[in-house]
Amino acid sequence: MLLQSPRSGRFAGLLGLGLVACAPSPPPPNETEPPAAAPADATPSGAPAPEPTPAPAPTPAPPSIVHPGCFLLLDLAESTPLEAGEQPCDERTTPASTFKIPHALIALDTGVVGDPEAERKWDGTRYPHMGTWERDHSLRSAIYESVVWFFMGTAREIGRERMQEYLRAFDYGNTSVEEPIDRFWLEGGSLKVSPQEQLRFLAALYRDQLPRGQSKVPTLRELLVRPPSSFEGRLPDDVQVPPIDPAATFSAKTGTDGHGEGSVTWLVGHVACPDRQLVFVSRVISDDPPGRTSPATAHGLAALHELGVLRCTGP
Repeated sequence: MLLQSPRSGRFAGLLGLGLVACAPSPPPPNETEPPAAAPADATPSGAPAPEPTPAPAPTPAPPSIVHPGCFLLLDLAESTPLEAGEQPCDERTTPASTFKIPHALIALDTGVVGDPEAERKWDGTRYPHMGTWERDHSLRSAIYESVVWFFMGTAREIGRERMQEYLRAFDYGNTSVEEPIDRFWLEGGSLKVSPQEQLRFLAALYRDQLPRGQSKVPTLRELLVRPPSSFEGRLPDDVQVPPIDPAATFSAKTGTDGHGEGSVTWLVGHVACPDRQLVFVSRVISDDPPGRTSPATAHGLAALHELGVLRCTGP
């Protein structure tokens, strides 16, 4: 079935989805970080991390859009986002694997990755439930399969100082890069970002307004393109991927990690239609541990479908 709102009378099961996988389940195959020692105590350096920048007052979504977390949608020709959801959109959490978007741009712009098709050697480490990580990977495949070990390596090569400079230039979340350098964007790390800040970064990325890395932005955008059907494995078994207009180009990145005793899931991205472009953010904070299914992905795709974004007809 398609995830749709019981309020509209046309969709069923959306409100209950936020509680999918109430029992512990294996971690998603392409998201959470590999087991490692807890991060070392971070010692703040430099100026205090900035507070979130106030965002323009959002436009409430139609009542048919039911989302258990935060959902934001912005037409790039407009300045005010549409907002829906039961959780605050200004609350910061770990970005998890959605950080691979700015991270990949930094790796390309610094030359740490010169060719997005060049493969790096897998060191033989085994990753339970993450078999797609157990091979050599290029930047392209590491983004698609969300391969954490690949980005741990590029983070070490970029280094804390350069990483910090870029995040401050991008105004990405709290811009904090504390040790260990290869885990700061994961659970327990120093980097935190809100859905509002994710949306602002994506808008700058697709409006050609980033102050650094602009020459590499076309490459990054191309690496992020993938069909919604590629996220089918993150949806509950009885939920179908919504259809997309053949003229639309869909780009997205998921993220999953622990959040206290529960989890945080993300789906962030861009939809290009013949007559307009939109960026979106879906995040769900749950009491359930990380699992195969992603509430943010399921509810984010459902909202994009309900609003007509995937059909290039609305909102």
